Amino acid sequence: MTESKLPKPDPERTSEADSPTIHLNATPDRKKYERLKAKLRHKQAKRESERKIDHKAVRLSIEAGALSSKTFYIMNALSAVIAGYGLLSNSPAVVIGAMLVAMMLGPISGIALALIDHRMLLLRTSLQTLCGGVAAVVGVGVVLGVLHHDVVLTAEILTRTKPNVMDLMIALAGGAAGAFASVSPRLSVAVVGVAVATALVPPLVASGILLAHVEWSLAGGALLLAFVNMVAIQFSSSLVLWIAGFRRLHDTDLANTNLAFVKRNIVSLGLLLVLGIYLTLNLLTSLATQRYQADVTQQLRQQLEQGDNILVNTQFVQRPDYMLARVVVRGNQAPTGRDISRIEQQLPQSTDGKTTRLQVRFVPIILIQADDLAPPTLKSSEAQRLLETD
Repeated sequence: MTESKLPKPDPERTSEADSPTIHLNATPDRKKYERLKAKLRHKQAKRESERKIDHKAVRLSIEAGALSSKTFYIMNALSAVIAGYGLLSNSPAVVIGAMLVAMMLGPISGIALALIDHRMLLLRTSLQTLCGGVAAVVGVGVVLGVLHHDVVLTAEILTRTKPNVMDLMIALAGGAAGAFASVSPRLSVAVVGVAVATALVPPLVASGILLAHVEWSLAGGALLLAFVNMVAIQFSSSLVLWIAGFRRLHDTDLANTNLAFVKRNIVSLGLLLVLGIYLTLNLLTSLATQRYQADVTQQLRQQLEQGDNILVNTQFVQRPDYMLARVVVRGNQAPTGRDISRIEQQLPQSTDGKTTRLQVRFVPIILIQADDLAPPTLKSSEAQRLLETD
């Protein structure tokens, strides 16, 4: 029995669509054909990039995202759990990864659209959804704080308790990016939603953890950061949507459309103005505090690092009547009380005009060696390296 052999395909008859590689024949007709085809592809790409906004579809998508649902609460709760453990473990990567499942952009975009369209029902629905999401995320943070009450407050948590004007600028840019992605047919809203959620979920979870630790002041700072981000994202989203043509105007608004936008966002503008002034003052105070602490630390190094002494750590503690600088010094020459008084007279006052007092914890270093070996003399840099290797 003979086997029938299948005929081999002729390479010359194989169409270009069957292969990812395009083979070009160097003939004049072929070159002319390829030039025409390249022009056609360029026109198609240009037409795709200039595709107009589908206002009806975008409105419908934003309204759907503003509705509360089981998916909205489940995904935000899971995001809060992941972000909470990232905050407790002081892991920025985990905190950012948690934002991939967050869904906080939808109701804020709904508020933005409701204000520029002057639709009270959508505004009420979006506010209810946003409040429910905020309560769910903060509640998860409280539960995590109670379950892990023995875990110390990490830097990832504490950095979200002191908002400044830089946070406001970040939120404004994030909100504008989210709104632009929602109206652009070629951009993904989900990617920008990660950046927006990063500005909302971590501070809300941090506030819940701090509430569980009864740190009212720090929890208030984290909640303030979340509120600032919400207002900034809503306003910048409204501005982008308005520029993109999303608006419902009455006859009285046609004369001055810019004034109509200001009227419909007057509350957001007022809040941004007040918050901007407060956060700017926060930033200036923070910068002044950093300069003061750096100056004090520099002077303490010059005064206390004598001989083989090395300044290991400096900590500032606010007291009712003065600022206390606690330092740890390791070496072989302990400073005296007279030395401390002399150093205190040279230290600058704190940012609120209070005297700087000094408290030194001295840790002696005992050098043990053979009797016939001469005692070494260490430079400050060498002593620092030895301490780092301990």
